[in-house]
Amino acid sequence: MRLKGRLLLHLDLIFVSALSALISMLLLQSPPVEAAEKTYYMIFASILVGSAMSVTILILKAAIIEGEWRRIQYRIRRRLKSASIQRYPQIKVWRVNEGFKDLPLTFISKRSFLRGIAEKLSLQLSGDILRAGRTISPYRIAAKSLFYSIISALIAVPAGIILLLKIHPAFIAVVTIPFITLVYPKIRLKSLIGDRKRSLEDEVPFFTVYASIMQSVGLSLYNSLTSIIGREIFPQVEKDAMIAKRNVEFFYKSPVEALEDLGRIHPNEKMKGLLLGYTSEWRSGGDMARYLEAKAEDFLAEMKFRWRSYGERASDIGEAVTSLLFVFPMIILMSAFIAPAHASTLLGVLVSAGIPLLTAITFGIIHMIQPKSYDKIDGNLPLSLASATTLFLATYLFGAPFWFCFSAAFAGGAAAYGGSVLLQLRNIRLLEGFLPAFLRDVTEYKKMGYDVNRAILKLSRQCSYSPVLNETLRIVARQVELGVRIVEAKVPTRSWIAKICFFLLSMVVESGGGTARCLETLTDFVTTI
Repeated sequence: MRLKGRLLLHLDLIFVSALSALISMLLLQSPPVEAAEKTYYMIFASILVGSAMSVTILILKAAIIEGEWRRIQYRIRRRLKSASIQRYPQIKVWRVNEGFKDLPLTFISKRSFLRGIAEKLSLQLSGDILRAGRTISPYRIAAKSLFYSIISALIAVPAGIILLLKIHPAFIAVVTIPFITLVYPKIRLKSLIGDRKRSLEDEVPFFTVYASIMQSVGLSLYNSLTSIIGREIFPQVEKDAMIAKRNVEFFYKSPVEALEDLGRIHPNEKMKGLLLGYTSEWRSGGDMARYLEAKAEDFLAEMKFRWRSYGERASDIGEAVTSLLFVFPMIILMSAFIAPAHASTLLGVLVSAGIPLLTAITFGIIHMIQPKSYDKIDGNLPLSLASATTLFLATYLFGAPFWFCFSAAFAGGAAAYGGSVLLQLRNIRLLEGFLPAFLRDVTEYKKMGYDVNRAILKLSRQCSYSPVLNETLRIVARQVELGVRIVEAKVPTRSWIAKICFFLLSMVVESGGGTARCLETLTDFVTTI
C-alpha cells in the first residue's frame, strides 16, 4: 500500500497519539494541589503516556514496515524458478493396541455381561455418531463410558453412604456421578450434532453458488464437494465432502448414492434439501445447473433476511443497554436520598461489577445471534508485550513511582493489542465496503463478454476503490502477471466474504463457467449485508 493510503488509514490513530501525549504532558506539569485529585491526575496521565507511546509504535510498524506483498512475491518467484519435484507420501504403519488407552475396551470386551450392555449402548449411539459426522466406533465409545461409569460407581457408592449418614447435601451430587459418566457420550454427541447444524448455515449459500458455477460446465455436485477439500474456504462443508469421498472410494458407492446417504442423515435442513433435491433432479433428468442457481438464490435471500434481522435485534439490544446506563445514575441518586450511608457502596458495586457485567452479557448475546463469520483477526501479542516492557523500563529509568510504571505499561500493552485488532477490523471494513462495487464492475464486464481474468487485471490498474481493496487487487494482478493461475493466487485479506468472492471469481476463470445471473445474485447479496 502506498504511503498516502497508509497515512489516511492511520490518521485518527496519529491524532489520538498526539492528543494523548499533549494532555499527559499538561497533567504532569500542572497537577492540582489536593492529594486525592493529584492521584487521579497521575493515574490518568500514566494511562495516556502508555497509550500514546504504544499507538505510536503501532503506527510506525503498520505504516512504514513493508507489507505482505514482498514476502508473497519472493515465494511466488522461488516457486516458479524451482523445478517441481513430485514427492510420494510415505506409508506409516502402527499398532492398533495403545496400551493404557485400550484398557477400558479390553476390560469390557472380556466380560460377556458387560460386553452385551456396551453393544446395546453402541446401538443407541450409532445414529448420533452418523448425524454428528464423526468416524469413530460406537462400541469403543460405549465401552469407555461404561468402564468409567463402573469406576466412578466404585468410588461414589462408599462416599455416598458416608455422606448419607452425615446428612450432607453433597450426597445427591456424588450419587449422580456414575449416571452422568454413562450418559455423557450421548450428551456430547447431541452437542456435536447441533454444532454441525449451526456451522453450515452460513457456508451452504456460498457453496451452492460455487456448485452452480461448476455445474454449468458439466461438473457434478460430487465433483464440487471433492474439489474444495484442502482449500480452507468452506471448513465445515469440507468435512461433509470427505465423508462423501470416503463412501465412494472405500465403500464403493456411486457418487449419487454417496450424496443420498449424506443427505438422509444430515442434521442441517439446507444441506439435506440441497443433496436430496439434487439427486432427485438427476434421477428425473432435470436441469441441474438451473436447479443449483435457484437454490443459491433462495439460500442467499434467506441469509440476507437473517443479516437484516440480526441488525435490527442488535440495535434493539443497544437501545436497551443505553436506557439502562441512563437508569443507573438515577438509582444512585435515589439511594443517596434513601440510604446516604450506603450510597458510596452502591456506586462502587455498580461501577466495578454492574457495568462490566452488563457489557459482557450484551456482547455475549450479540455474539450468539450474529451470523457466523470466519474472519481471521489476531491480536499482536509480541508487540503488546514488547510495548509494555519498553514503557515500564522507560518510566522506571526516568524515576517515576512503581505504580505509575505499572499503569503506563498496562495501558501501553492494552493499547498495542487493541490497536492491532482495530487496524485489522478497519482493513476488513474498508475492503468489504467497496467489494459490492468491485463485483458490480466484474459482473458488467461479464455481461459485455469480457473474460473475468482480464476484467480483474483491468480493474486493478484503475484503483477506483478503497486503498485496501486496491492493494489487494494489485497483489492478485501481479501474481497473475508472473504466471500464477488465478485459482492459486494468494489473496492477502482477513475477510472471509472477500476470500469467498475471489475464490468464486477464480473458479469462473478456471472452469469457464458461471453465468451473469449467478454473479448478479452474489453481488446483490454482498451489497445487502
